[in-house]
Amino acid sequence: MNFLIDTNIFIPLESHNTDNREAEREAIAGLYRDLKKLNHHIFLLDTQKKDLENDKNEVRKQSHLLSFEKYELIENVQIADAVKQIWEQGSGNDHDYIDLTLLNAVYVNAVSVLITNDNGIHKKAVKLGIEDRVYSLDDALEFVRDRAPKKLRVRQDHPIIKKEKCYNVDVNNSLFDTLRADYKGFDDWFRKKCSEAHRDCLTVRENGQLIGICIYKFEEACYSMTGTILKICTFKLSRSGNKLGELLLKNLFDYCYYSDVDWIYVTSFEKNYICQFFEKFGFRKYSDKKEDTGELIYRKKLHPDSDSLEESPLAYHIQFGPRYFREDRQSFLIPIHSNYYGLLFPETMNVNEFLFPELHYENGYSNTIQKAYICKSNTRRLEPGSIIFFYITRLKQVQSCGIVEKTFFSSDPDEIISLTGKRTVYSYEDIVKQCQGGKRLLIILFRQTDSLLKGLSFDNMKNNKLVKGYPQSITSLSEGAKQWILQHRTF
Repeated sequence: MNFLIDTNIFIPLESHNTDNREAEREAIAGLYRDLKKLNHHIFLLDTQKKDLENDKNEVRKQSHLLSFEKYELIENVQIADAVKQIWEQGSGNDHDYIDLTLLNAVYVNAVSVLITNDNGIHKKAVKLGIEDRVYSLDDALEFVRDRAPKKLRVRQDHPIIKKEKCYNVDVNNSLFDTLRADYKGFDDWFRKKCSEAHRDCLTVRENGQLIGICIYKFEEACYSMTGTILKICTFKLSRSGNKLGELLLKNLFDYCYYSDVDWIYVTSFEKNYICQFFEKFGFRKYSDKKEDTGELIYRKKLHPDSDSLEESPLAYHIQFGPRYFREDRQSFLIPIHSNYYGLLFPETMNVNEFLFPELHYENGYSNTIQKAYICKSNTRRLEPGSIIFFYITRLKQVQSCGIVEKTFFSSDPDEIISLTGKRTVYSYEDIVKQCQGGKRLLIILFRQTDSLLKGLSFDNMKNNKLVKGYPQSITSLSEGAKQWILQHRTF
């Protein structure tokens, strides 16, 4: 599109003096930059030069006339009869004539839009029936906001996961070796579509070395998806065993919710293990395949609708989690020692509380979305889909939330460790010790939701008569207590 800017937009943009229009100048500069990024053209009209020449401040006038020469110029536009009629009805001075030539450029379609903050010009635009094509500065800013490329908003506070530009990633890293083998032309794609296009990515680094990456991009409506759509182009880890894939995906989900993404999808060949990985976390196979490659398409909708309530509570959470879950389920409070809590949910802890925060992500149970909690409780009330909140005993705070997948009792350490794997903070030796004498343990397999980033004071709950004493074991919460916690969550 072709945009014409009025002199009252041009002067703040090109002025180098410090005055009380600094905020306006920054907004106009941002508008100019964004219009250029969107490949729009910005013009001035030859008649506007007269406005600048009338400036009595010689230094300022010469500066503005020099800046005027940088712009694409529209010249010798014939005045339309309808515009002449308005000119004849006006005062007939030079300033009014310049205003009319600006409107005339829009009227005869020499430009698509005029940007001006002159109320008189806006009134004349109504008479000409072109008011929809004459924008104020605020109108223009809204225009570029609606059309600007989507960006994934990332909170850069994670010890090992960072948002980076692809041109800062070495494509020769051994991390990409298998991708080169599977995808002919991978290096060219990375250079042209990622590095040269300044595409963003999320990286996992250990001691500065790249060990994982997620390259993504925003796309238009496709595969029966509408709204804001994020495609995972590359999702790759250099090693397995400590659940870094879940850690990377967990953070990607967090950023997608934070950025109001509606859909997220990935394509892969059926033989690839990554298909099963994504299916575990709510990606569903779409009926069509990519025509050019034959890859399968896996989609995940990030925001539930009314029809989704027909699914079981656990299926609902898998589909729309980590953030969303059925809030109509029974909820429970689970006490946990602060040391174990910090290991199980390190992202909720203040980085300053850890001497070496990045080391906590060497543990699989710290990285997982699917976690396990082991205790000596005899309760049988927890069901798939039940909501569990964790109460940190030393801090007397309620923090972090999970959705129960399944529970079981066992006094067999081998059975327990085989079912919990890397989901629990307890070692095999710890579990053996707890099972001594044939003691039966309760194992809760659950999925972590977005965490309560600010711990809720248990004393506040007591003062509001939502709970009684401090919980010593798993405690059922009333509907009022559950709703109070949910209303104070920060996700």
